[in-house]
Amino acid sequence: MIPAWRRRLKQAEEAYKVGRLDEAGRILQEGDLIEYLPGKRLSAKVADEIARRASQRAAAGDTSAGWRDLEAARSLGGDTGRWVAVRGELVAEALDEVEKYLQAGDAAKAVARLERLQRHDVQNKRLRTLREVARHLESAERLGRHGKFAEAESQLAAAVALAPDWKFLAERKRSCRRAVDASRRLSSKLHQAMSAQRWTLVLKLAERLLEIAPESRVAREARSAAWQKVGAKVSHAGQLAKTQFFKSDKPAATKRVHATPEPVAGGRTLTNKPAGPRYVLWIDAVGGYLVCRDDRVTIGQAIPGNRVDVPIQADLRGKHAVIRREDEQYLIEPVGPVRVDGRVIESAALLSDGDEIQLGESVRLRFRRPHPLSASARLELMSSHRCPSAPEGVLLMAESCVLGPREGNHVVCRDWSDDVILFWQADQLHCRASVPFEIDGKRCDGRGPLRPGAHVAGEDFSLSLEEV
Repeated sequence: MIPAWRRRLKQAEEAYKVGRLDEAGRILQEGDLIEYLPGKRLSAKVADEIARRASQRAAAGDTSAGWRDLEAARSLGGDTGRWVAVRGELVAEALDEVEKYLQAGDAAKAVARLERLQRHDVQNKRLRTLREVARHLESAERLGRHGKFAEAESQLAAAVALAPDWKFLAERKRSCRRAVDASRRLSSKLHQAMSAQRWTLVLKLAERLLEIAPESRVAREARSAAWQKVGAKVSHAGQLAKTQFFKSDKPAATKRVHATPEPVAGGRTLTNKPAGPRYVLWIDAVGGYLVCRDDRVTIGQAIPGNRVDVPIQADLRGKHAVIRREDEQYLIEPVGPVRVDGRVIESAALLSDGDEIQLGESVRLRFRRPHPLSASARLELMSSHRCPSAPEGVLLMAESCVLGPREGNHVVCRDWSDDVILFWQADQLHCRASVPFEIDGKRCDGRGPLRPGAHVAGEDFSLSLEEV
């Protein structure tokens, strides 16, 4: 009578001969087949072929499958010569990829790739050097976004010391030095312009500073202050012409403010009064967002006497469009000319995440529904036009709004360690976080109510709420 292990070995041999390596490996690892000499020999052959396949998969770009094969080969045959050689190939290819990410200026992807390598228990001198360089570059990128170029330059100097032969590091350090000088000149001029209350110049300098430091707190606050002091006066002859700034207390001579209700599609009318409570949410190192609570929001031109929920400094009608929320869907109703993804709409149209909205000739907005568990939405200002009280965009808030480092949040705050949630309860706004924080200096363990003017501060986040 043939022993059971012999029958299983025969099955493994047949699977190996026809190239079903995974099946052969599974059979060999069942029971104690590898303990028998014939099983051990076959196991070595299967491991050798799986290691060969790992090399082929990695060369084709499927490195994850390559590593899985390599682990399977090791469990079958141990650290054979082929296994060691293929592992060396995969490590070298991964480290080459890390270098390419660093040269392309994507330190975050380089760090993520290195972390995956460490999970495979890879440790060598090249990896340690790349890891340190990547961390310095990642810190330099973060500091540069916030306008802290002198500190960023120190991080780059440390990276150059680790890899002095990498020319792209030296060039990046020189570029940072130029940014240090430019930032200092712009910051000095910006402070002088603010002291002199030259708001048009403040706006221009703040925008220039944000071009090189997009998360500069000084520049964002200066830009917000300037937008609150100036408006946009537009002259045109059939088409949009050059924009000039004017102080908000002077009426626009060439624009008519609609003082009477305007009809919208479907026969309804709009009034001059905003639909519901509105707030400006100021988030340190991120910017200001206009928060509209009502499920019906009007959009129109930002000129004195014209009261709409979302005023935009542009060549629009006094009341140009309405966005309304029905259950968890959003619709836009045109009053003036409106396009959605290039299509002219003449009646209420459903909005989907990522839709581009064009109001009039030049105002472009992006509609976003980023969080799958919340009906809240965000309007991103894609063109150069701005909402005076909130330069970063508009939050159409339903029951909750999620702020934090994840891409799917309503407001992405990259330097935060975790999410902060704003939510309505009993007609009052509340704040919730997984870590302790303070509201107006009073400690809250996990949650607390917010009132207009409240300031919220945690270990790595800070925000405030102002009623409009």
